[in-house]
Amino acid sequence: GKFQGAIPLETMTFKDTWRVLERVLANKDPRKTQVMIYCTGGVRCVKVGAYLKQRMGFKNVARLQGGIVSYVRELKDQFKM
Repeated sequence: GKFQGAIPLETMTFKDTWRVLERVLANKDPRKTQVMIYCTGGVRCVKVGAYLKQRMGFKNVARLQGGIVSYVRELKDQFKM
């Protein structure tokens, strides 16, 4: 699944992420574009966030802390699922 408005990278391996990010965000202004990232457990997002900021110059980068796993756990706790 994905969040509404999300653009899945459709990569086969994590090392493909950098090339695909460069392509997907090529025409976006790093100073004005807001990027929200999420992954399964949160670790990859930390690396991707650093890449977006340090290598690509994006200023407004946020991530789903703890990934989808933590998000689902939070929802279960909230709604007693």
